[in-house]
Amino acid sequence: MNLGGLLKEAARQLTGPAADLEAEVLLRYLTGLSRAELFSRRHQPTDSRTAAAYDELIKRLKSGEPLQYITGHMEFYGLDFEVSPAVLIPRPETELLVEQALAVATDYPAPVIADIGCGSGAVAVALAKNLPKATVVATDISSAVLALAGRNADLHECHNIEFVESDLLASIITRNFDIICANLPYVPVDEAKDNRFEPQLALAGGPDGLDIIRRLVSQVAALSRKPGWLMLEFGTGQADAVKGILSQSLPGSRTDIIHDFIPLERLSVTRING
Repeated sequence: MNLGGLLKEAARQLTGPAADLEAEVLLRYLTGLSRAELFSRRHQPTDSRTAAAYDELIKRLKSGEPLQYITGHMEFYGLDFEVSPAVLIPRPETELLVEQALAVATDYPAPVIADIGCGSGAVAVALAKNLPKATVVATDISSAVLALAGRNADLHECHNIEFVESDLLASIITRNFDIICANLPYVPVDEAKDNRFEPQLALAGGPDGLDIIRRLVSQVAALSRKPGWLMLEFGTGQADAVKGILSQSLPGSRTDIIHDFIPLERLSVTRING
């Protein structure tokens, strides 16, 4: 069979509107060919070893394993990121968090930004890449996750990121920040169990999904010098609860809710008073 035949057979086995693209991505990953190279060589015969390896990748994808974990890559905010089962796969809607942080960062000549629970480093790297005068402090509770995030920072030559192992703000409680942003675990624990591949540590946020958000907001409220802005991603149907948490802990602050592209309420942007 040739490369084109492998692609056709794989797309037939897969389901959904992205079947052709997924088959192509996996074959390019396996062969190391660019898109143009793959299609210019579609009549090139393949050996049994390549066919067997490709079939194994297709089986993994059909079993539900995310494409991003199979290839080890995910694009976010126009940048390529290494991902692994140790971290949550960056979602397109999280780009809203980057966009909002970039927008308010223009008020500061050299903003100091915290990305809490940085995971793969996607948000921190996107901010650092677009704000070369900024200082970005990225925290995570896992040293292994921080190592992966550090590799992504190195890949994009972001030398203005400091990675800190910390349970939320615990290790940086004395630092001063202009902006704190976070995409924390916000899935109710019973729902998170349905995700067989992504880490529960990055998904489960307690019975209602908001336990970790509550902890972070409480920590921010206790800071002697509060940031100018706090931005939080949250899940479907959680907007009112998140606004309640913010108004109770940070009285006098103003919170706007930002919708994603679906559109669903996805992000709180809070201007902190005092």
